[in-house]
Amino acid sequence: MKAFKDLSEFTFVIPSQQRGYKWTPKNVEELLKDLWEFTKQKTKNIYCLQPIAVVKNGECEYEVLDGQQRLTTLFLLYKYLTQKNAYTLNFERDSNECDKSRWKFLNDIDKEEKLDNSHQIDRFYIKEAYKKIKNFFESFEKNQPSVFADSENKDIKQIFRSLLDASRCQKSVQVIWYETPKEKAHETFRNLNSGKISLTNTDLIKALLLNRVNGLPANQHETVARQFEEMEQTLKLDHFWHMLSSEVPKYPHTRMDLLFNVVANVEEKEVQIDYRTSFRRFAEESLEQKWQQVRHTFLRLYDMYMDMYSYHYIGFLTYYKTGDSIKRLHELISDNEKMDKNEFIEKLRGDIKKAINPNDQKQIEDYSYTDSSRKELRELFLLHNIETLLQRYQTLKNSEQYKLQHEYEQFPFELLYKQSWDIEHIASQTTNELKNEKDREDWLKSVKVDYLSYFNNNNNAFEKTKDKKDFDKLYEEIINYIKKENQDYIEEDNKNNIGNLVLLDKHTNRSFHNSLFPRKRRIVIMADGLASENDEEQNVVRQFIPICTKQCFTKAYNKSSDVKLGEWLQDDANEYLKDIKEKLNKYFTNEKQ
Repeated sequence: MKAFKDLSEFTFVIPSQQRGYKWTPKNVEELLKDLWEFTKQKTKNIYCLQPIAVVKNGECEYEVLDGQQRLTTLFLLYKYLTQKNAYTLNFERDSNECDKSRWKFLNDIDKEEKLDNSHQIDRFYIKEAYKKIKNFFESFEKNQPSVFADSENKDIKQIFRSLLDASRCQKSVQVIWYETPKEKAHETFRNLNSGKISLTNTDLIKALLLNRVNGLPANQHETVARQFEEMEQTLKLDHFWHMLSSEVPKYPHTRMDLLFNVVANVEEKEVQIDYRTSFRRFAEESLEQKWQQVRHTFLRLYDMYMDMYSYHYIGFLTYYKTGDSIKRLHELISDNEKMDKNEFIEKLRGDIKKAINPNDQKQIEDYSYTDSSRKELRELFLLHNIETLLQRYQTLKNSEQYKLQHEYEQFPFELLYKQSWDIEHIASQTTNELKNEKDREDWLKSVKVDYLSYFNNNNNAFEKTKDKKDFDKLYEEIINYIKKENQDYIEEDNKNNIGNLVLLDKHTNRSFHNSLFPRKRRIVIMADGLASENDEEQNVVRQFIPICTKQCFTKAYNKSSDVKLGEWLQDDANEYLKDIKEKLNKYFTNEKQ
């Protein structure tokens, strides 16, 4: 950080490859209004401009890689207020042109006749900017002749002059001074001018903390730098990050910004307008106190991550996602500080119930494939998977034999965002959706394996004719055959009910191609990792299969001794529904089974 006053002895070289001065009167007016608002604020002492990126050429000479527009505008403002030059600007292009006018024009800008001598494009924009500055102050004085910042009876020009002449320890205008080595000048210039701004909000806060002059005390630098890196690396873990956030930030936003934004207590809309909002807050307040809050916030969140219950419940609420995410995390940490562990977990459960069942009147049976949105169904099945994992964990933790101390198995929330998810029927709907010949051939091939007894006793005209009408007839006959063989077959009217639906990744779901239950079962088992070179299904890709989906296709919910592995029947659906009710009874009005 450098105060504007600190630039007074410097010469700034503007390279030939840089575009000319292009700030519009509107840009200039916005800066002036912003500065005026800053002068009236009692709690803020630093007005921070964006970076000035430079390469050192000599003791007091710097080549400007980024910041020409800001340097020129501040030069014009200071020139108008004092009739003095704030610093020297050396335009390389002037040495290649007959009319060496840019610096001379700037140097004499306060002379009235210069404002009309502005045929060169740079001169035109400089002239318009200076006119806007002049008009701003003249209009201000005309409309508000008695303007006082305080009891010292200063007019608006004096107030602005004081701001620009102030040192870093006073209420002042400051720039972010970014000095890069000469050998990296080309790379830095390229990045800055391709939109890849080198300094993110996180970079700026780190520089602010470790600044030798006005940062944290020197004896804390090594510890803070180590802690900073530790937190950055932890936030890079998707497993941790996606407990807290559903999105990966896009440049120039970073994952560390989440901590800084929560500590600065900013709003999401503020960050969308200015991603450096939390940096500006940090620059105005006690850095030592702010860093302690950042560290405290991180450790709180990490403790929640390490707890099996808070990890899953917070991850679910993040997936549900409503409102300002920064505010939500701020409230989460506040609750965690005030409550003991059990109270905090109950609070999270209450938040989940308010989210999915706000009126406390909903029942599990209210959900269906036809009457519920896919989002609602994904949330319901996600919660069932979470409560299943938590119950398994608690059982092992309470066991005298195991006394489990750490997590047994966690739901990988990161995959909710890296994969696309479908709601799949376990027992297929019997509508024939096989519209092309290859899909029909694949379907028939799998059905011949699973229902060999049908093909041993019946003729199959389709294999000879390949006619779609013959396939439709065969399809209908096989469905009727399965119904006849299984008296507990799920009726079509019940197939959209919750007991016949599961959460499944879209890739595996698309692999089914209207398959019947036996083939679906094989694909799910193989996708979960139990595939071999000898399997007939060679196009199954390894995917994460949620635990409850796995348990449906392995018939784990039906404990009867005569369970049929080859079909998903009504009794299986009833047992599955019973388990959903039992696991989610704390969120719905259904009585515990």
